[in-house]
Amino acid sequence: MNNNPNQPREFDGVLGGEVPPPVSGVVLGGIEGVKNRLKSPEARERASALIDALRYQEEGFELVIEALKDSSDKVQMFAARLLQNKGGEKGKEALLRHNPQQCFTMLEDWQFETFYPNIGITSAISTAYNVNLYREEPNPRGEFRVVEDFNLDDLQVFLNDIQVSEVEALACWMPDKIYLEIYHQECLTLINMLCKASQKLRSLKALFIGDRRQHEYKKSRIYLSDMISILESFPKLEVLKIHGNPHNNLFSQKIYHPSLKTLILETADNYALALAQVCTLELPSLEYLELWGGRCRYSHFDFFKTLFSGELLPNLSYLGLPSFENTDVLLEALVQSPIIERLAVLDISMGTLTDNGAENLLNCPSVNRLHTLNISKNCISPQIIQQLSQLDCRLIADSQEENYRRGEAGSRYWALHE
Repeated sequence: MNNNPNQPREFDGVLGGEVPPPVSGVVLGGIEGVKNRLKSPEARERASALIDALRYQEEGFELVIEALKDSSDKVQMFAARLLQNKGGEKGKEALLRHNPQQCFTMLEDWQFETFYPNIGITSAISTAYNVNLYREEPNPRGEFRVVEDFNLDDLQVFLNDIQVSEVEALACWMPDKIYLEIYHQECLTLINMLCKASQKLRSLKALFIGDRRQHEYKKSRIYLSDMISILESFPKLEVLKIHGNPHNNLFSQKIYHPSLKTLILETADNYALALAQVCTLELPSLEYLELWGGRCRYSHFDFFKTLFSGELLPNLSYLGLPSFENTDVLLEALVQSPIIERLAVLDISMGTLTDNGAENLLNCPSVNRLHTLNISKNCISPQIIQQLSQLDCRLIADSQEENYRRGEAGSRYWALHE
């Protein structure tokens, strides 16, 4: 661990840099020297070589693209950030082809590190700090168990740290328990605490609030509170990821936020009111929106009309609506809306999409403008999948319900039903 707060972390030079390398410059050994350095067993040396590769325009650009497959996750992320920041349209196309999510600003762009109060903040640059909002103790077997569900002591120490003003990303973790209704109030206490410290957190770009359980089909059901003050207090925030039950109110007011690029709500239990409130946010910089459905408790999709019009989200490129009930009806409204014409990625996976709903995709010319269409884990027949594969876009359609006719009968569970 690097204990010098002023010493850059690995790869910080490009991840935080704004000045591109001179395109007319040369380096010792030329392009062949760069290629040799990219064979180094040291990840740091390979990342350094990528900076110099950009000096060689087309050939060097291809080397950066190839580094997206590097054996080191850090080098892959490094190459993705170079393409994202310096690659223009060609860089975006390369990222879309390799992994669409790498085109967008995500929490994963930062390196996660757990905050320990007895150590403090050791390196704020390019680090996302995990702060636990619960207290654990070891049992006789050496395993840890939660002994206090909600405790803000560590967060208070974090906020009082002299380097907190440099922190760009923060993850506030709650314990992985189900149906903790107390969190509706406790989460409000957390939000108020963060907002009160907004001047200290003046460099904050990315924020996660939710429980620590990470499972593909078991999204959080802990109760959360109104997040509107987070957007009001952090106008420079670029990423907001929420993992929990919105408990009706999620954004109680309409608001204009100039900087938010990525908004994600992962939940097993959503509410029509919460979804409607998201749809009224004016987010001119938003590129990535992911809203999980689950048990939405709705009878219609009228609240999506504003979202699908695209008027409040002029730069939206990625729309994820996974695990929704009545996916056929949702998709019918989507393909008739203006927003479908500007999307690069559409994710309607893990829902109840049937052959009838998929016909809307086949009959929508704008779907061919997509780069990626994800309809995996629905209930579509092999025959319709074959027809969809002829669309002029990348199709992800794995793991369809084997007995797909169950979907037509309305008996199929969507992915987060239980």
